Amino acid sequence: MGFHNKAQEVTKTKTSNGKSKPQIDVKELREYAALKYALKTIETVVDEMKNSVNAVALEAFLLAARSESIQGVDGDTTASLQLRKRTSRSALSDFEKETLDDLNIATEKSADSKVYINAKYADDDELADKVEEALKGIVPDDFLLSTGEKFVTTSDSLRQAMEIKDMKDRRTVVEMVSTQAARCKFGGSHAEMITILDGVLKS
Repeated sequence: MGFHNKAQEVTKTKTSNGKSKPQIDVKELREYAALKYALKTIETVVDEMKNSVNAVALEAFLLAARSESIQGVDGDTTASLQLRKRTSRSALSDFEKETLDDLNIATEKSADSKVYINAKYADDDELADKVEEALKGIVPDDFLLSTGEKFVTTSDSLRQAMEIKDMKDRRTVVEMVSTQAARCKFGGSHAEMITILDGVLKS
């Protein structure tokens, strides 16, 4: 029996609010929907808890004026709480750059700072021919565009931030130049994990 015959067997019409819709039986759809809902709920709670864990860890880093990892403990569960340099893929805003400059925190020019051809000229063959002959004085002023100078943190930025005496400024700058991570190791049993998940899904 071919695919189309099978489809005809499982397809029927359902009327809802005066509109007809094709309906087919889909194996494991119920489980799929349940798991998607569970994942969405879990992700929401994880994000909330992540913010809470990071906030506690940040306070410890700021008070200790250090960026080395700290071990977090909750009963049988542990985590390596880390404060890392902000990734070089994340360019500083103008405000952040100005703030860091005022406090003498190191930054460097990003490798992503570049000049590029305006996309609106990409299919202009005539213009491309002119460029091949001579660029200067022929192409429009906006033929080449620039991303402008982009700046990122350096390997010294976080260390310098931790050396700031004023706690308010230290917090502001540390949050600008760093990113946090928690590498967790759950110490409980599978049954305990299920109990925690059950509690999250019921909340």
